[in-house]
Amino acid sequence: MTAAPRQTLSFEDAIRRAAACHRLGQLDEALSLYGQLQAARPEDPNLSALVGTVLAQMGRGEQALPFLEQALRLDPGNPETLHNLSHALAGAGLMEQAADRSVEFGRILSDRNDPSGALAAFDRALGWFPGNRAAAIALGSMLQALGRHAESIARLSALVGEYPDRPDLHGNLGNALLGAGDYRAAAASFRRALALDPGYCEAESNLGLALAWQGEDGEEEIAGRSGPVERCYRRALILQPDFAAARWNRSLCLLLSGDFERGWAEYEWRWRWPGFGEEARPFPQPVWRGEPPAAVNGTILVTAEQGLGDTLQFARYLPLLAERGHDVAFEVQSPLFTLLWSSLGGSGVRVVPRSLSPAHVHDELPFAAHVSLMSLPERFATGPDSIPAAIPYLHADPLRRRLWRDRLDTAAGRRLKIGLVWRGRPSHRRDGDRSLSPARLAPLLAVPGAVFFSLHKDPPGRPPDDPPGVVPLGSLFHDFGDAAAAAVNLDLIVSVDTAAAHLAGGLGVPVWTLLPFSPDWRWMLGRSDSPWYPTMTLFRQQRPGDWDGVIAEIAARLADLDPSRLPRFDRAQP
Repeated sequence: MTAAPRQTLSFEDAIRRAAACHRLGQLDEALSLYGQLQAARPEDPNLSALVGTVLAQMGRGEQALPFLEQALRLDPGNPETLHNLSHALAGAGLMEQAADRSVEFGRILSDRNDPSGALAAFDRALGWFPGNRAAAIALGSMLQALGRHAESIARLSALVGEYPDRPDLHGNLGNALLGAGDYRAAAASFRRALALDPGYCEAESNLGLALAWQGEDGEEEIAGRSGPVERCYRRALILQPDFAAARWNRSLCLLLSGDFERGWAEYEWRWRWPGFGEEARPFPQPVWRGEPPAAVNGTILVTAEQGLGDTLQFARYLPLLAERGHDVAFEVQSPLFTLLWSSLGGSGVRVVPRSLSPAHVHDELPFAAHVSLMSLPERFATGPDSIPAAIPYLHADPLRRRLWRDRLDTAAGRRLKIGLVWRGRPSHRRDGDRSLSPARLAPLLAVPGAVFFSLHKDPPGRPPDDPPGVVPLGSLFHDFGDAAAAAVNLDLIVSVDTAAAHLAGGLGVPVWTLLPFSPDWRWMLGRSDSPWYPTMTLFRQQRPGDWDGVIAEIAARLADLDPSRLPRFDRAQP
């Protein structure tokens, strides 16, 4: 009897069978099948990587190395191959090379916004080879990005002690100190880096940032002179004219000083700086540069960017676009959708919630051009004296407004109703400067004749920190539509620099805003009012960290307050 001929597996079937053996732990069979396939297709990086991976899993690290290195040559930067190669090198006792490959792997994970994975890769590299400086620097930077500043400072300080003549180490330590809020120590580190390397443009720019956050430029900028902060940025840009981080930092310095013309132009560099935290939307349609409606020939899509407060502040420009004859669609963050949909709909602006995909728009809305929201001041050539300040441009829903009026009147009776916001988003880069502990509010809460309401809406799992006697409202807020309805029924809102201050200002509700010694650019310098919001009063720290002085000033003002004299622009609204 003649034996049946042996059936030859197709490539696809052989891959599936090999993968099944691999998953089941049948490594000998998987290696045999992968090996045959790799021999037939030696230029396929995936097959070389699979052979090397199985060999490494079998404890045959030295045999695995040629296959994994070939896979990496064929497909440079493949993260899975780098990961497997680093382990194979460690298994073969080549610890220094293993650490180098793990650092490469960690940097890829960092670029892909996987800080935890990157941290583990850098830590693993140091475990394999403690003398790997690149791993130590990367680990310090990653700890800083995760907000673990003390660990980052400790790691980098140890490196600086070991290698005191390395300017990059002083620069990285300065970055860690900057993140921790120790601006003077950060400035000293950047100056040491520049003494070692006068051409170190990153250190020059970051020195400007450290000085700015100390408030070093205040008096010079109020007097119209260029201060030490801008001089740092200018020197950085002489060293590297296209240095986007320095241009972004310089834009904030210029805007703070009231030089809007140059400030808005430099502000556009944010999209060219990887550290900005957002990427420009990858739309095929052109960016709107200010062309008239006939030239656009279709809808302009305006996309929100940065924080919720930024969206609330600059939403004022959308009706102006519509007044110029443009068909306008506005894509906003979900928590703001209801409020802005009802507030802007009457001006002809279509408001849609932000799409999950950065390359698409909700419901595939057609448009002819697009622009980021915070580019509109530059397009409108906004100066300090031409800020659009037609208040209110935000409006609470009438039904919600009536419901919240009844709730708050029941709680307060005839007493003054005051909303309180004493902290911001913890992940904000400078939250340590703008937030304060609730215990510091005691002098304010002791003022008689008022009921204080907390406007904080905390994420699930965060324990409340409301001071005794403060009525919490945030848990009742479904979105910013509810927050707006509550706000217009309050006599006054007292807030640190957060979205609540912008909400109150846009609604035309009286708001007293507490500012750190070195404020955000939008509040400018040396003034107690804001050209952005006619109903806002600014209370500034006179010394870094001096919230007690600010609270004492507000408490004294509140004790003598005549509510009828508070500026308010929402009374005519339904």
